[in-house]
Amino acid sequence: MRHVKWFHQVLTVLSLAALAMASYWLAERNHNAVHAAISTSAPKAGFRAELKTEPALPRAGEPVSLSFTVKNGKGHTVRFLQFVHEKPLHLLVVSDDLSEFYHIHPEMQVDDSYSVRQTFPYGGIYRLYADYTPPGYGTIVEQFELYVEGPERPRVPLYADSQLTKTTGGLKATLSSDKELRAGEDLMLRFKLFDEKTDAPVNNLQLYLGSLAHFVIVGEDLNDFIHAHPLDAGEVFDPSQDPTLHLHDPSQLTKTLVGPSPSEVSAHVNFPRAGLYKLWAQFQRDGRIIVVAFVLKVAERAPKTKQAQAASAVPTDAIRINVTASGYEPSEISVKRGQAVKLAFYRADAQNCAGTITFPKLNISRQLPVGEAVVIEVTPTETGELSFTCGMGMYKGTLIVE
Repeated sequence: MRHVKWFHQVLTVLSLAALAMASYWLAERNHNAVHAAISTSAPKAGFRAELKTEPALPRAGEPVSLSFTVKNGKGHTVRFLQFVHEKPLHLLVVSDDLSEFYHIHPEMQVDDSYSVRQTFPYGGIYRLYADYTPPGYGTIVEQFELYVEGPERPRVPLYADSQLTKTTGGLKATLSSDKELRAGEDLMLRFKLFDEKTDAPVNNLQLYLGSLAHFVIVGEDLNDFIHAHPLDAGEVFDPSQDPTLHLHDPSQLTKTLVGPSPSEVSAHVNFPRAGLYKLWAQFQRDGRIIVVAFVLKVAERAPKTKQAQAASAVPTDAIRINVTASGYEPSEISVKRGQAVKLAFYRADAQNCAGTITFPKLNISRQLPVGEAVVIEVTPTETGELSFTCGMGMYKGTLIVE
């Protein structure tokens, strides 16, 4: 009798434990369902993107709808986004170990959202980078963390490549740089392309989304993101300019490749921090998208020389204007008519489209090298507003002349 009573007590304890575990599992499932997609970046320039998934908790091997709604600072939906490289929104997706990569494009829906369907092969955590450009503003990249339920595949460790020649899809690509890879420096990455079978330089690349290539670079902690494109034929590399300036020109929405393609493409990048980065280079050949991946190790930034420190100093009698990914800070400055004013523009990094500053009415145009303070002195002769912009007119500021 004692054994029976003891057996019932054990069953009761096991039942309670099982019930507790089930409740915990359900609570975790519901928690993950509510928080399947979490924004990991702050709004920029007053805009923010909201992500919804359907179903609420994506599952590996099953299609999920990823829907983005862009809102301005007043909470109003931004219906029309500027087309950049033939698309209103570029969505770059990577697994948290950087072994999976997707470049997809949500399209506008009747409710003013931008949606795309995607099937994730494995469960786990993915990072989403929504790259969009509101009309009249610069490019904005927002990050989201997405949890996908289901079996996870073994993680792939990240190691820097010792050989920078890769072959895939019939294409052999060799990567080089014009200088050592260091954080905070303007670099030119060059990709020489050959045919895998003949080893001859390729001359039949096709335009992919209006460009000879797309380069996506993500840091090992997933926070640093770069979306770069090659310089067009005839363009000259100017380290003080962002080479993607032309990509925001609405008059260049569609491009046509005339004649054989070059067998070497180059892109200008600036790594914000030291560490490991994974780079995906996308090319189109014979109607197929070919993705070549590299893992790069970026060294710590070099110490500033006395000359560089002097160049970055802002004179005490000048008004400092920071040039950031959000635009000019401050963007409005009050000045007096007839009085000279010094404006010191400082661009800390190349993660913006503001390599040039122009005052259209004054016929002034100056380059803004990264890490240097560029001082411009103006003397307004008329009251009202005197505007200044970046080279493509995407970032705007105003002198209010009293």
